[in-house]
Amino acid sequence: MLLYGASAWALSVPPRLEINLASIQRIFPLYITGSYGNTPTAALRTIKGIIPLHVKAQQEAIYINVTCLRKEIESEGLSYQAKDYEEKIKSLITHPSLFNIINQISTTEPYKEDNNFTDGSSTEMGTGCSYCAFGNGIKVLEWKVKLENFHTMFQAELMGLKQSIIRASQGNEITKIWTDRLSSVMAAVLDPHTPYQLVRDIQSLLTHNRNILVKWFKAHVGYRVNEEVDTLAKKAITEGIIVKALKPQCELKQYLQQLFFKKNIKIFGIKETLDVLFIKCSKQFT
Repeated sequence: MLLYGASAWALSVPPRLEINLASIQRIFPLYITGSYGNTPTAALRTIKGIIPLHVKAQQEAIYINVTCLRKEIESEGLSYQAKDYEEKIKSLITHPSLFNIINQISTTEPYKEDNNFTDGSSTEMGTGCSYCAFGNGIKVLEWKVKLENFHTMFQAELMGLKQSIIRASQGNEITKIWTDRLSSVMAAVLDPHTPYQLVRDIQSLLTHNRNILVKWFKAHVGYRVNEEVDTLAKKAITEGIIVKALKPQCELKQYLQQLFFKKNIKIFGIKETLDVLFIKCSKQFT
């Protein structure tokens, strides 16, 4: 409730408002820690790792301005570009009467070693996605792409599925695309109101290419082709073509949390650190 409308007032918090927010926040760490009433607020926040309320409001203001209002924000020497992040789509692009791809997607069909397979992988080194095309049990084509560390597995799987559908759309024959990521399959079929652009792209491609079928199969149960495409997705992290894709909005939120937490620690300084040590020592002798 306190952060309501933070995008309008919290980018630059005046000192007086900062003091008022601190007084509101103070009561909670005071009761949580059981400290003395004259304990400095900064020391209380340090003990529990709590970010000051005015800093949290500033973090929320930057996030909302960039992701929702799509504005370029300058804050403390750092620039945040809305164009670098995914935009959640609110309008309905495909008319509900035309959204009829349920017959093109299956989660129960028996597994077969044919057509295309797609997969994604994520490690500390980054994220990758791939797909393989097979004919008569022989691999005839492979594709692998490297994404940045902050891209999610969901994005990687969807990107691999999209590229596989684009390739399959070049022909008119019935083509099956197999994936072991059930969330990707269900996202494509269940919700025409999905806010994610990648999912909308897949839905549009399937709507215009009725010869393409998307199938789900269980992962890591001994299927040779599944293990092969999974290995290819891991290789994509180090060997794949680097593709620039929009960052997920969750990446900005995580970045801001880490950035402001580090700044918060620096702001505390030596005095507050000594206060914390004094409180801990006094509790041991009381």
